[in-house]
Amino acid sequence: MKFLIPIFITILGCSSYTSYLAPDYKNNTLSSNKRIALIGFLNYEFQMAKDREGNFYRSSASLNYNKSMKQLFPAGKDVSSFNSNNINNQISRENCLEFVYQYLDVVKESGKKELIKFIEFELTPDTSKSKCAVKSENIDYYILGIPGKSFNSWRNYDESFMGYIKNIASILTLFIYPTHKAEPVNAFFYVYDPKLKLIEKFEYNKQVKITTSWWFNLNLADKDRVSQDITASITKSQENITKEFAFDFYSKYQKK
Repeated sequence: MKFLIPIFITILGCSSYTSYLAPDYKNNTLSSNKRIALIGFLNYEFQMAKDREGNFYRSSASLNYNKSMKQLFPAGKDVSSFNSNNINNQISRENCLEFVYQYLDVVKESGKKELIKFIEFELTPDTSKSKCAVKSENIDYYILGIPGKSFNSWRNYDESFMGYIKNIASILTLFIYPTHKAEPVNAFFYVYDPKLKLIEKFEYNKQVKITTSWWFNLNLADKDRVSQDITASITKSQENITKEFAFDFYSKYQKK
């Protein structure tokens, strides 16, 4: 049955996408007297293609450098603001390489443009021969913001037994009764000390709610949360996760 749901959605379904919104109290603008360098904080840009039925789908993804989310973390600045002409000898080659791999393992080749702002590196299959040196200084914290995987499988919004029954009811009524699915939207924020040694990892696991019915899109009047474009909803969700992280970081580190 679960294999039939995507087929019916494609043929009959009309979907709306509800973004994750951060709690209101976490939307406060915060500042800090610390020197915080931001790296990453970039959403994905999706390339679209058509399947055999003429429907568009997300075929590939890369980081979108035209829509940075760094401004959503007002207590920090882009790492390029702290650039130096000299190598930072406080940061070991090992810490530098671990940082580079942490980022590229998730975002792949498109992340190199962000890293070369402040790191000179050359990666080789034999890591003992890889080169890595940081050219930035006078930083209290480095923060690496990484969106989750660019592609995630849909799952049931309600994974309980009743949720399964509701999905069956939706198919049997040809989507007169709406079905609800979810696409995970995750983000990770790594906080490093001045020597680029990892202090803490913040992890956020949220989701975009997908509501499908053949006869209407639910709640499209709520433009702050609901869209007919899933990529827009994913972007909105990532932006709200970043706002939430900014609040969580400040709440924990403002007195350190």
